[in-house]
Amino acid sequence: MRNRFALHISFVVLLLLAGWILRPRHLPLDPRWTLIEEGTVRIGPETSREWADEDPRPIEGPIYEKTFIAPSGSGNRLLSIRQEGVKRNWGVFLNEKKIGTLVPDETALEHLLEVPSGLLREGENVLRVEPPKDVDDILIGPIALVAAAKDDWLAGGTVSVSVNDVESGRPLPCRLTITRPDGTLAALSASPENEVAVRSGVVYTRQGKATLSLPAGNYEICAGRGFEWGLARAKVRVDPGSRKEVVLSLLREVDTSGWIAVDSHIHTLTHSGHGDATLRERVLTIAGEGIELAVSTEHNHHADYGPAVEAAGLGGEYATVVGNEVTTKQGHFNAFPIEPGAPVVNHLETDWGKLLPAIRATPGVRVITLNHPRDLHSGFVPFGEAEFDASTGIHRRAADFQVDAIEVITSAAMQSDISLLYRDWFALLRAGHRISAVGSSDSHDVTRFLLGQGRTYVAAPDDDPSRVDLDRVWSSYQEGRVRVSLGLLADLRVDGEYGIGEVVSNPGETVKVEAVVSGPSWSRADHVALYANGEVLREETIVDRGRAGEKARVRWEIPRPDKNTFLVVVASGPGPTEAFWPTPRPYQPTSKVFVPRVVGSTNPVWIDVDGDGKLRP
Repeated sequence: MRNRFALHISFVVLLLLAGWILRPRHLPLDPRWTLIEEGTVRIGPETSREWADEDPRPIEGPIYEKTFIAPSGSGNRLLSIRQEGVKRNWGVFLNEKKIGTLVPDETALEHLLEVPSGLLREGENVLRVEPPKDVDDILIGPIALVAAAKDDWLAGGTVSVSVNDVESGRPLPCRLTITRPDGTLAALSASPENEVAVRSGVVYTRQGKATLSLPAGNYEICAGRGFEWGLARAKVRVDPGSRKEVVLSLLREVDTSGWIAVDSHIHTLTHSGHGDATLRERVLTIAGEGIELAVSTEHNHHADYGPAVEAAGLGGEYATVVGNEVTTKQGHFNAFPIEPGAPVVNHLETDWGKLLPAIRATPGVRVITLNHPRDLHSGFVPFGEAEFDASTGIHRRAADFQVDAIEVITSAAMQSDISLLYRDWFALLRAGHRISAVGSSDSHDVTRFLLGQGRTYVAAPDDDPSRVDLDRVWSSYQEGRVRVSLGLLADLRVDGEYGIGEVVSNPGETVKVEAVVSGPSWSRADHVALYANGEVLREETIVDRGRAGEKARVRWEIPRPDKNTFLVVVASGPGPTEAFWPTPRPYQPTSKVFVPRVVGSTNPVWIDVDGDGKLRP
């Protein structure tokens, strides 16, 4: 009997141990934690999945609803929800009372909602998560009730982080990404409050220093500073009451000498009225992503970020100029730079023949860009079939289409087909337009759609980012001396001396072309192509095992063209999916298949075959 009893006890102990061992790694081992939903559930429209991805979970319904028994006792309560794939404001209801919404962010993250006092009942309680009217299928779970106030729960232990430049040792403005072992962005708080911008699992720091407060558990801390920099990682265990220190060093991996990193499409909640990045937070994200020239483009508003940059002590990190996203019902146009006191253009004007000259006449303006040309806003698509013939490059408003550049990459508004806007741009060039291709972020938030993820590298001296030669910058935009980057960077040289934006006049019988593809160690390239008048002329497969800096140097010899030709290099590769730099999904998808890709491209080198100065092919 004694042996049978001992065997029974051993079996029970083994079951309990197995429960803890098999418990998902992202769940805290804390007695204050009561599971409501242990697994992960897909919810959304029952008729059709939004994405044809590899996740096998079926949609369990348009609404999540779960009845649960709350532990007895009084005091503060939190609801902890792991969410993924969220684009809309899903409402969270407890016992029919709305207590908040999910965070519109497709990255997997841990979201905390405070439960109002007295809302929990003795016995059964009902949790419901329901969607807005827009189509959105998401993953939620695990979900738990936490018997603690939010500040107490997050104060399990602290980690003081310092991030420095490997070469100079100076503290670096940067982004910290903090994840659970399964990659979920972790709930946290950070200080000092006036020097950080904080969201779930993300902390932007003014000078590379932050103290993180985290629930007990295991975490990875990843430091980065945008495209040009490598990553530094550390794993840390936080125990109740522990105080730990982590020192990380970053190396600048991509050589961009002679090129300024520009994000020319930036918003704040403060001035545009949507998104979540306040002006105080925005100036930190600009520094943390390594942008050297930031153009404020609030909707129909002239906002000067300069005073906020100086107040944050970031005046030596980057330059700012005032711009405006002229947001009309028939197209969005960025205009910059804008002089102080200049009048705001009438955004109710929809006649491009009147609108664009008015934008051009705004004091100071040197550059006008057409933003996200394939996006639908107010029932209008600038490059939709009703406006633009993509086969000929003829726009219905061609006579009035007086812009300097179009966005071919807008990281917050990506296309399902990443090549679509390149084809549109090539068609415009063939039709005789001299328009530069640019990249930008259109970021409205601290961490959803990262600032500077899409960016433009502009030919100008870059020795001191706080003292940029702006006249050179605007001339480079107008003359096509710019490169587009979304995780990669491409360069092009013809006959050893002609670079991007330049003209080769009367070439020899053989034209020598060199393409260089660069990127950080965390971004990879697998393909590079040379386009001639928008058609692939040469291409190569790239083998990239995570090399930092130059990833490929390819040389081609091509016969002298028989007509005027523009040459463009486009490099691409698989996009990162980790939380430190998630490749953005399409904004208005036309396909259920999402293949994350990064891209880097040049503007043209022009070949004037007969030397007559006319460049149209």
